[in-house]
Amino acid sequence: MEKIFEIQTKKIEKSLFCSGNDELNIKNGDICIVELTNGVKESGKVYNIFEPLLKKYTISGKVLKKADEHDFLIIRENQLLKADALKICNDKINQLKIPLKLIDAEYSFDRTIVTFYYWAESRIDFRKLVKEIAGIFNCRIEMRQIGLRDEAKIKDGYGICGQRICCARFLKEFGPITMKSVKSQNLPLDMNKISGLCGRLMCCLVYESQLYEKEEK
Repeated sequence: MEKIFEIQTKKIEKSLFCSGNDELNIKNGDICIVELTNGVKESGKVYNIFEPLLKKYTISGKVLKKADEHDFLIIRENQLLKADALKICNDKINQLKIPLKLIDAEYSFDRTIVTFYYWAESRIDFRKLVKEIAGIFNCRIEMRQIGLRDEAKIKDGYGICGQRICCARFLKEFGPITMKSVKSQNLPLDMNKISGLCGRLMCCLVYESQLYEKEEK
């Protein structure tokens, strides 16, 4: 029977919906290999499995199989290659004097694409950078600008609660957080106590804000 699998292939990007079937014997939490509509193969974690008729999804690819020992070896090798990719790209950034902060890099499972994540205060023209490093890696290069909250999710860490930060632990997407949530819960307006590692308001401030607002009414 056909199924729809919600899969997150990259840590800070939205989940994808891929088609598959029961014969793959895949369940929530498994790592699988998918082929995207552009032909690129990626590895990703399964978060949900749906019946195809329950909801309309934009299908981004198909699930090929559940990751096996050989696939996990490739995934680990890609992680090791990331350090060299970051160094090479950083050297080129410094050489070309481009005003951006390189945060992370990710190889696609089949190593046909290297995605670099960066932070910058303004729009950057990195065409020359991409052209030069594409010749070094001999593959497609993608540059993705991210925010401070994304950077915290990539780097991970522990909050003032003593636990791993929510964005790295389980949050798949960021929602809006305002001072209204702080005030409705009568929390101190000390930014050191209500800000996360990213320097922005903590994600957990919205978990109980609706309850407080309801009780206040």
